[in-house]
Parts: sequence; C-alpha cells; structure tokens
Amino acid sequence: MNRKILIAIAIALMTIMVMAPIASDQADAISQNDYSIVIAGYYDSDHKQDVNIDMGNGETIESSLYIYNKYDKDLDVQFITRSSVDEVQFSSVPGTTMVKAKGMTRLTFSIAVDMTCNSMDNANLKMEITLTELPDNVSTVEVINFNVRVISDFDSEEAYNKFFGIIDNNLPEPFNTSVTPFIVTIIAYVLLSYLVCILIVPRLANYFDHMTEKDDKKKFERILTSLVTVSIGIVMINPGLVILGADATTLDLAYRLTMTFVVVTASFAIWKIYIYIAENLLYEYEKDDDSVLDTSLLPVFGAIGKIIICVLAVGSLMYIYGFNLQGVLVSAGLITLGITMGARSVLAQFFSGISLLLTKRFRRGDRVKISGDKFIVKKVKLMYTEFTNEEKDQVITIPNDRVESSAIYNFDADPNAED
Repeated sequence: MNRKILIAIAIALMTIMVMAPIASDQADAISQNDYSIVIAGYYDSDHKQDVNIDMGNGETIESSLYIYNKYDKDLDVQFITRSSVDEVQFSSVPGTTMVKAKGMTRLTFSIAVDMTCNSMDNANLKMEITLTELPDNVSTVEVINFNVRVISDFDSEEAYNKFFGIIDNNLPEPFNTSVTPFIVTIIAYVLLSYLVCILIVPRLANYFDHMTEKDDKKKFERILTSLVTVSIGIVMINPGLVILGADATTLDLAYRLTMTFVVVTASFAIWKIYIYIAENLLYEYEKDDDSVLDTSLLPVFGAIGKIIICVLAVGSLMYIYGFNLQGVLVSAGLITLGITMGARSVLAQFFSGISLLLTKRFRRGDRVKISGDKFIVKKVKLMYTEFTNEEKDQVITIPNDRVESSAIYNFDADPNAED
C-alpha cells in the first residue's frame, strides 16, 4: 500500500479516537430542557428576562428561587453573586445544594438597600448559578440579572435651594443661596406652630377638660402647646437640611434623632393626659355609692396605661432604628412566656390585688376576720394588703393571693355584726 495512504489512515484513526469522547460528552451535556429555574413573579429560565425591582432606603426584599431538575441524574448547584454598587447587595444567598434526579428544591435569597443610599436608576446585581450533573461533572451556568431602581427618601437635589422644597430660589445675590429658603421655611414652620396653638390647641384642651371633674383647661393647653411647639420645631429640621443640600448620611441621622425626640415627647404628653383623665374619671365614679370604680384603682389604670404607652413607644423607636419587629415580637413572646412561668406567684399577687380592688371586699379602716384572725385594714395595694392588729401596734403584710383565697368576714359591712 502507498506510504502516503497509510499515513492518512493513521491520522484519521487518531482524529476519531480524540474526538469520540468529546462528541460523547457533548451528547450528554446539560441542555436548557434538562432544568428550569423560577423566581416567582420575577424570572423564568425558559424566557431569560431580567429581574426589575424598585426599592427604598433600608428596604430588604426576600424571594424564593425554585430549581426543577428534569434530568435523570442529580444536579450539584452553586451560587456566585456580584453587585455593581456597594449600597445594594445580596444580603443572603443560598449555599451549595443538591437537586435529586427528577426532583425540585426551593431556596431563599434577599436583596438589601443601605439606609443612606441615594436614588439610582439601575443598580445591577448578578446571580450566577452553576449546575453540575453528577457523577460526570458536566456543567452549565445560568446568569440572572437584577436591575434595582432605588427611590431614596434622602435625595436633596430636587428640593435644594427651594422655598419649602418646591419653589425655586430665583432671588438676586446675595439671596440666591440655599440659606434664604432655609430661613423662610423655618419662619413658615414657626407661624404654623403658632396658628395650631391658637386655633386647635384650645379646642383640644376644652375637649379634654370636659372629660375631667376639675377645671384644668389651662393645664391641658400648656401640655398641648409644649407638645406642638417642640414637635413642629423638631420635625422641621429634616426639610431644612434637605433645602441646604445635606447628604444622605446626615439626613438619616437627623431623621432618627428627631423622630426619637418626637416619640419620647409624645409618649410623655400622652401619659400625662391619660393619667389626669383617669384620675378625674375615677374621682367622678367614686361619688356613686354603687360604682365599683374609685380612686383606689388609679394604680391599676396607671400600670396598664404605662405598659401600653411604653410598649408602643419602644416599638416605634425600634422601627425607626431598623430593628426587625417580627423577630423581636417572637423573642419577646418567648421571654414573656419564660417570665410568666417563673413568676407565677408574683402574677397571682398582682391579679388578686386587682380583684380585691374591683370587688371591694373591704376598705381602709374596716375590721375584718381572715382565717380566724382579726385585723384592721390599713392599705390595699396591688401586690399585698397591709393590716394592723386590734391594738394597732403591729403592721401585718399579707400577699394578695393569700388574702383573696381566704375566708373573709367584714364586720363593718354588717351593721349588726358583733365582734
């Protein structure tokens, strides 16, 4: 045979031997039909569309990603994420996972925007998902693009150097700087505060005064005037800083501090008004001999009101400072359960005290017999009751749960009773 023909046959055989494994791998490679990736409401790998999301300052969105393995072999899945900006990032991403043959898995991820992020039209994030068929280690990569538009609460560009943040400052020099609309805006807020104090505060004070027995309109006016003045003065800081062109970090800090002050001030004012109204209402009910309510219940109403106001105030502050209230509430529930289990005796005393105050089984000065012993009632408190002996030379303190569960005979409740 011709030497050239032998060489040609040898080269052909070598080429076939080299290309055969490659062709075999290509025949077994993962195709688009072998899997499907879905982000509910955002993405489907069959269509390859970008994910477009609008977010605000400090916002975090969480979503679920589903991987369907249509292949007859297991898939190893790995994730790599990237972001074009530091202010918008994946705050949590799935780790390496395995999807069984003909199976499905659900994973969660979240995207977070920094609290002091400025507005931006297109923050690009990428999620690269590498799917590897096992055991042959044949891989493919699915890339999902996330286009995030950030709508910031702290942008000062549109309100910079504008009266009230909306009217352009077209005044000539030296009044064309941002200081002029800043001063004018502050004066406007002061006038607004004055009008509220003149027109609305007296009506509110009059309304609260009608709910009390005493003539306390002036006192309510002082409280409400202080609240309105301080609140408006604090709230106007942020619009003023926006007009001056402050950056997002400064605006965020100012917002948190001002809202903290407003929450604390409002809580204090609400507490003062609440306790004042409660005291006067109980005083009015006390005049009725058949009423179960009197001023002795003020500690109960005070404790309940204080708990409610404090919980609302703390919850508001935690929201302002970005705490996850859902997680906090779950933790608080568990802590409360633990405290309840460990303080059953204390709670029993507390609720027994409320029961004694409401049912009025005895009053201060009454002569009573409790479990065979004679006492004179000195003071009824929420947790315990103080008694004196008949000679009044000793003070006996008994927890209210024991008093409530005892047989009590009140001599003063029965005019014909004999000691």
